[in-house]
Amino acid sequence: MNLLSRTPKNAVEQFESMLHEAGLSEDISVEVSTKSPGTLEDQYRQWLNAGRGKPDILTMDVGWSIPFIRRGQLLNLSEHLPEDTLQTIEDDFNDASVDSSRGREGDIFGVPFMFDVRGQYYRRDLAKEAGYDPEGENWSTEPMSWAQFSQITADVQRQQGLEYGITMPFELSQTVTCCTFNAIMSQWGGAYFGGRDYLFGPVGDRPVTVDEEQVLDALRMLRTLMYGHDDQHALDDQSFAGGVIPTDVLGWRYTKDLDAFLGGNAFSYTAGLPAIAQLGASDDNFGENVTEKVGMIPKPYGITEADSKHQGIGGTMSPLAGYNLSINPNSNSREAAIEVIQTMMKDEFLTKWFNVSGYLPPKTALLQSDAVTSHPLLGQYMDTLSVMAENVIPRPVTPIYFQESKVISQEVHNVVSQNKAPKQGMTDLKTQLQDIEESYGQ
Repeated sequence: MNLLSRTPKNAVEQFESMLHEAGLSEDISVEVSTKSPGTLEDQYRQWLNAGRGKPDILTMDVGWSIPFIRRGQLLNLSEHLPEDTLQTIEDDFNDASVDSSRGREGDIFGVPFMFDVRGQYYRRDLAKEAGYDPEGENWSTEPMSWAQFSQITADVQRQQGLEYGITMPFELSQTVTCCTFNAIMSQWGGAYFGGRDYLFGPVGDRPVTVDEEQVLDALRMLRTLMYGHDDQHALDDQSFAGGVIPTDVLGWRYTKDLDAFLGGNAFSYTAGLPAIAQLGASDDNFGENVTEKVGMIPKPYGITEADSKHQGIGGTMSPLAGYNLSINPNSNSREAAIEVIQTMMKDEFLTKWFNVSGYLPPKTALLQSDAVTSHPLLGQYMDTLSVMAENVIPRPVTPIYFQESKVISQEVHNVVSQNKAPKQGMTDLKTQLQDIEESYGQ
């Protein structure tokens, strides 16, 4: 059995033994091949186009599974898994993750495996020194508005003499589309294509809503938090603190922004759990004191869900990230592959995997299990991540997602970098997206 995966080395070394401990048949051996996530999609496409039977199991990013499904290149698990297994996927696994590997008719082509949602990390120790009471005010579970959080950030930054308030990845790349702006736009009740009902299409027959006021307000907030109220397109609301996000983030992607936080130069940082698991506990950063120094809150919100015109959008929102497991339809070891996936769905395996890899169990009920909350580093964040798991937004994935992502990230970056006004940038973006949708309409 051959499985291609993006996993930490120490987790890979324990992978097969963990599967057998969870009940996998002893006569099934598992070889894990690892590749850079940046090369996985292209490699899969080449292999599957050639009809190659290996790897038997594919680790598919939640952001690009659907194009493979549309091309008929993944096994339809709804036709091959037992009914009770399918029911477990529907009932127990995170809905958004399951939907990211769902076909047009509702069939399932992938099982969630490595689940990643994002909270907002902050320096709990510095907040306390500045006079705040995170525990007494339930910061870990009660989302606060962006206005409130920006003021807290500005206050702590000023009192502690920090170089940065909030760091985030905003380099011109698809990270803007999938994650950073997707989350902030959703926290304001905005959507690229008319809300959840149109996330995965149909291409050419869905509204393009990037010029709606909620999207513009998200951009105005970013301009406010970066440049202050002197920016001519800042929010007309003095309750938002200006200058708490450095303009440096316009060139940062999941490296320098994390380094600024871990180096003690920032109050708050946003990224997935594995980053803090792998780096935050190292001796070079917070060392053994990470659990005392670093807290997590749900993502701040621009407007509440009740005030949003799009159902299920607004309030605290996290971008969906992670990987699902799919089966190569050309595999000569299909039955063994199915048994491996069924074994990996067990609570015992998922909680052990969390403890060696740092990836959250995609069965959201497990986030509150003793096996997870007792983790010495990550357990304290599970209350927050449970909130975020219930408020997750996927990226709008279709066969033309990457083409659309390119123009989205460019125009959003144009606006946030002050090269275009919010209205002009989103009007230009709407025209480009409509042209793409019409050209590839199905």
